[in-house]
Amino acid sequence: MTAERFKVLYRVTPSDGRPIEAHAKDICIEQTVEVPEAAIPPSHWQQGLVGITESIEPSTVLSGAFDVWISYRVDITSNRIHGLLNVLFGNISMLRGIKLVDIEFAMSQLQAFRGPRFGTEGLRSVLGVHRRALATTAIKPMGLSIKDLASLCGAFARGGLDIIKDDHGLVDQHFHPFKERVSRNMDALRRANEKSGGNTLYYPMVAGGFEQLDADMAHAKHEGCFGVLVAPQLIGPDTAFGLARKHGLSVQAHPSLTGTHFHDPRHGMTPAVLLGKLFRLFGADISIFPNMAGRFSFSPDECRELGQALRQPMGPLRGAFPAPAGGMTIEKIGDMIDFYGHDTALLIGGALLRYDANPEVSARAFVQAINSTLTEAGELT
Repeated sequence: MTAERFKVLYRVTPSDGRPIEAHAKDICIEQTVEVPEAAIPPSHWQQGLVGITESIEPSTVLSGAFDVWISYRVDITSNRIHGLLNVLFGNISMLRGIKLVDIEFAMSQLQAFRGPRFGTEGLRSVLGVHRRALATTAIKPMGLSIKDLASLCGAFARGGLDIIKDDHGLVDQHFHPFKERVSRNMDALRRANEKSGGNTLYYPMVAGGFEQLDADMAHAKHEGCFGVLVAPQLIGPDTAFGLARKHGLSVQAHPSLTGTHFHDPRHGMTPAVLLGKLFRLFGADISIFPNMAGRFSFSPDECRELGQALRQPMGPLRGAFPAPAGGMTIEKIGDMIDFYGHDTALLIGGALLRYDANPEVSARAFVQAINSTLTEAGELT
């Protein structure tokens, strides 16, 4: 019986004079059996336990590079996050000149990982927002009193924002401890929703130590939070997504500590692979990433490809919301929706605080700007 396989596209830039075929074979061995070729039992080759080079073509994107498709047996990953990441880019992440640029998952992998718990349509249903882009923000800056954070949360909710998250720097500092902060913010949110008739959601940042993470997820659920914000690379993706699923929480994924994968065109992973396909596979309903032309260095092509990776058909997986952030302002909303489309969670942080001294006014202007893009297109809000 032939074991099921999945395929991975690496962009390889040789620099040692060896043929590309030798580099491809190195990846096949390094990412699976990790022994000298002469020590590999013949049965391992016959059973396909070693990676198989499927094709090699000169790259049309990067001069001197080659696009190499390699397939692996699904079962060597155990259909676990750590196993998959290790096979995709474990040892070879410490080499040079290897960029992970695409993955074609097997159906059994999509079924095993399950992807977003709610996804685009599920979040729209909960929010009651069915056509327009979502208006989201972060409460900040770190160091505000819990009273001030809760006041900000309530004002944003009264202004009609769809989702309010903690800034990712708000963890469990002594000046605004996690449990009290979440409880007070949820109290303010409930009062605001009751007053406005809205359904704003709050996602607190969960980033404690090992013994604290499960308790914090449970507390967020107990307080009525719909979801949580996590930085998978800070606390471990299996922990982040696994605990959120255990407690039935939606997930916003933050890209902190992922950046070194993206800056070298010859090495790492593309944003579309890591923040798009993988975070979606693992369970992100919303994936936050640096918007083009902001203070970070994502290009328009990278942003476009990331959005496509989160929303394109992937078997039974639900689509997820891309959430471009950084350099976003209310004045740019029309351009952002033209670029990303309406199935986007627009995230404006500091610029919303700067827009008006009253955060409720800023929030209303944000939502109105999004609604105006539908009105101009002759669509209903």
